Amino acid sequence: MKKQYLVFLVIALVLTVFLVPTAFADDPVEGRAGRAELRFMEGMSDHHQMAIDMANDCLSNATDEDLRTICQNIIDAQSAEIAQMQEWLLNWYNVQYAPMPMMEMMEMMGGMGGMDHGGMEGMPHTDPPMMMGMMAGLNRLEGVEYDIAWAESMIDHHDDAIHMAERLLERVPQGEGHDELRSLAEQIIEDQTGEIETLENLINELSA
Repeated sequence: MKKQYLVFLVIALVLTVFLVPTAFADDPVEGRAGRAELRFMEGMSDHHQMAIDMANDCLSNATDEDLRTICQNIIDAQSAEIAQMQEWLLNWYNVQYAPMPMMEMMEMMGGMGGMDHGGMEGMPHTDPPMMMGMMAGLNRLEGVEYDIAWAESMIDHHDDAIHMAERLLERVPQGEGHDELRSLAEQIIEDQTGEIETLENLINELSA
């Protein structure tokens, strides 16, 4: 009888270790940390969509093959991260969220008489002037001049993403939020810091 009790106790401990964290993983985070997670996932999804829009423009207009490879890598990586954040938003906070591509947003705004973005119900958080600012002047450039200007703009865009990720890590300390989201923020910092260095080196090569 004692042996059976010990077996039961071991099984109970194993279930506690493996099942409790799994149940907690899908729970929403309350308070300021939860609001910070929501802001980050929605804001970074929009920010990633801007990068994807810029990268698609790069694939259409860039002449340097190394730059074109970087642009395709951005599309692949950030599309996957958007999908991951959409899944977490739904699982953790019951929020369905989809960033809107730049051209689609511009068309919608034009069709609504240029209404202020802040007053449009259902519109994503991305600021259209900021999106246009990232692309400013690129349509007037071609060849190596386009390549350099695009790389400079993406460096600024990556820099903003790094700051967004750093703010999340500050606002949601270890143990107060979802570890998976902290890991993604850390990965964004690492990946985009590396891409900034790559783009800086490419600019130096193209400017020589």
